[in-house]
Amino acid sequence: MVDKWSTRRKGDYELRLTRTVNTPGRHSVELYLFIPPETTLSARTLSEQQFFFGSVAHSFGLMGLQGGDRAVKNDESFALLSPYFEIANSSWLLRYKASMGRLRGQLNNTDTPGETIARALRLSQAFAQRMRETQPSRDRQKRYLRQMDIYFSWFAEQFFLECMTRDSFSELDEALRQSITDFLQQERTHRKEQDYLRDFQGTPTALWNRMSLYDRLLEYPISLRPKVAELGSGTRKLVKAATTMFIMSILTYMLFNVRNASETLSITLLLVIALMYGVRDMVREDMINVITRRLRRGKPRWRIRLRMPYTRQQVARQLVWVDYRNLSDLPQVVASAIGRSANNDDAQVICYRSLLKPDKDTLEHDEIRERITLDFEALCEMIKVSRDRLYVCEEDEEFGLSVQVHPIERQQDFHLLLVSEQPGQDHSLAQLWRLRLGNSGIVQSKNKDPAWPSPEEQMKRSWWDRITAVFKKN
Repeated sequence: MVDKWSTRRKGDYELRLTRTVNTPGRHSVELYLFIPPETTLSARTLSEQQFFFGSVAHSFGLMGLQGGDRAVKNDESFALLSPYFEIANSSWLLRYKASMGRLRGQLNNTDTPGETIARALRLSQAFAQRMRETQPSRDRQKRYLRQMDIYFSWFAEQFFLECMTRDSFSELDEALRQSITDFLQQERTHRKEQDYLRDFQGTPTALWNRMSLYDRLLEYPISLRPKVAELGSGTRKLVKAATTMFIMSILTYMLFNVRNASETLSITLLLVIALMYGVRDMVREDMINVITRRLRRGKPRWRIRLRMPYTRQQVARQLVWVDYRNLSDLPQVVASAIGRSANNDDAQVICYRSLLKPDKDTLEHDEIRERITLDFEALCEMIKVSRDRLYVCEEDEEFGLSVQVHPIERQQDFHLLLVSEQPGQDHSLAQLWRLRLGNSGIVQSKNKDPAWPSPEEQMKRSWWDRITAVFKKN
């Protein structure tokens, strides 16, 4: 079973999508970002390569198995060995964060958050108790466990403080609210007893950056290392050689004809020769790009091998496609998934596709956390800053009429469609978000129901429709 993707905002420009993979086979993920016509997106303003390396980050981490950390904790012959100790505890922490992330998503989609908050409290209390029962003997492992304890205390506190800012928190049961208050007080007492207060000092920005650093250090033992290889370089070299031979053959033929027509060397002849070489340099690169793009259409752009950080053992392979398409070039089921918003056939769509194939042996010991982080800063910069003002007349009893001036921020609505396919199933699942972007970042992120056919409707499709959909996808 593969979990649905959960979303979370990170900073002003980033949106993070996360899920858990625990089934062997091919896992396909397709992202379609529908660009509004007002945004001037093209391969010149933001190339496909720039989008892949700068605007999307696709990462993976090993989470262990449910209940596997108990066996690790009881097996003392391995639990105290490095880096096995760090890998096991990092997987445990990663699974805790994934569970809390799912609970945060449930809080955003419910009006009765009492049960969800109670589950988060029980999960945090159990995690704290089991983690603090661990007593390693080596200094390196003590430092690692100290960082883990500090980060957990801050992470859990942030979650429940965020819950307390919700309007529905005052409607919770009095016993639950008191339990949350007691838990937060226990964490503050624990920090003081363990001499953690120094790590919680500083400005909010400094504290946030410090905890982000701890997070990266704690995830290092289980974060898979990508080795990226760009595909298609051989095809481009062959196209370059063929086009050079073709163009030079034409130029040579024309030069011989000019020489036979005029046996004397003149300035006009020299200018004609220079013009020919100038036209060659101007046309050749565009010709190479067009031919290479057509030959590589539908084929992956990058191949990624995912390896363990310590052993360098390969645990998964990934193929990635990135291309820009018009709305009319997409399959009808994809184009109509966002509803009436897709009414412009010339609208630009950024298509990102990933095909992951984890090793079967890896999933026997671990679950994989898959995370896609989208950075919209480059797209937000394309939204022009508005200088418009809205004037509102307000009547005041003391001063009479007054005019209020309100600056207007220009915003645009983007739609993000995610289509995922599970191994061994003939149907796909779709999720849709409406993103409202401004020049300063993401203004709003809202989950919507896509107009996507149900599994039963997809199974009823004829074999011809399935083959046509595959060719349109490529």
